[in-house]
Formats: sequence, C-alpha cells, structure tokens
Amino acid sequence: MTKSAKDQPIGLDTFVQDRDSLIALAKSFVRSSAIAEELVQDSWLRWHGRHYPAEKAAPILRRIVRNLALDWHRRQKSERSGLEAQKLTIADAPDSETVVMARQELLAVARVLAELPDRTLTAFRMYRLEGRTYAEIARHLDIVPSRAHQLVRNALVHMALRLTDQD
Repeated sequence: MTKSAKDQPIGLDTFVQDRDSLIALAKSFVRSSAIAEELVQDSWLRWHGRHYPAEKAAPILRRIVRNLALDWHRRQKSERSGLEAQKLTIADAPDSETVVMARQELLAVARVLAELPDRTLTAFRMYRLEGRTYAEIARHLDIVPSRAHQLVRNALVHMALRLTDQD
C-alpha cells in the first residue's frame, strides 16, 4: 500500500528535495557529517511537530537547522570550557601530601604563636592578620606606635628563631 500525496506530511517533499543542502548547512557549523545528519533529522521532527504552512517549508527548515547547529556548537563550547575549568581546578588543587605538610606547618606556627605574651600576640595578629596600622594597634593597646612596631618585630623574630630550630 503506497501513500498518496495527500497522505504525506506537509513539507515532506521540500524536506526530501532540500535534505542535502540542509546537511551542508548544518555541516558548515558543526564540521561533522554524522552530527549534521542528526541535526537535519531533528529539524524534520521539529518541523513535523508544528503546523507550519507548506509554502514556507524551505526557509523554516533552513532556519531550524541553523538554530539547531548553533545550539549544538554553543553547547559543545560550553562543555569544553566547563571541562577546562574543571581540569584547572583539579590541577590547582594540592595533593594530599601537600595538604598534610601544610597542616603540620600551620600547627607549628600556632604553637610558636601561643608562646608569645598576650600584648605581643595581639599586636602581631592585628598587624599581620587584620592589616591594621601601628597607630591603630597603639591606640588599641594604649601604647605609642613605636612600641607597637617593637611588639610586632619581637613576634616575627621569635617565630623565625623558633621555627628554624624545629627544622
């Protein structure tokens, strides 16, 4: 049993006639015959799922193929950039040995800092960790700025001496 022209879906003749040019159009975007073929097939499914007028089949099918190809290209670009970002993140992440060593060094620094007198530790913390000026430290500790500088210097000297002793 063959179908008559009336029984064929609207635009099928145009699709069959223009199929090669639609594939060429898609291939100009995606650079792959297999993917271009898939996009053209998908364009037919999208065309057939709508009720477009038959006389506009050719330009609408070209537009659908073009849009599908552009979407495919954008999706590939997005996926590649996502993979590159993931590679960079993985590559930049320290290995477990580096993490363990850094934690041990941090514990050593914390132990050495715990040996400092309260005012010296406060001056060091405010200067090195909080980014405060010597004048701000002096006001907070009710001392002169030169003494605040001296406290920070004492903390740094103490840490340098104690941490080199541990090596």
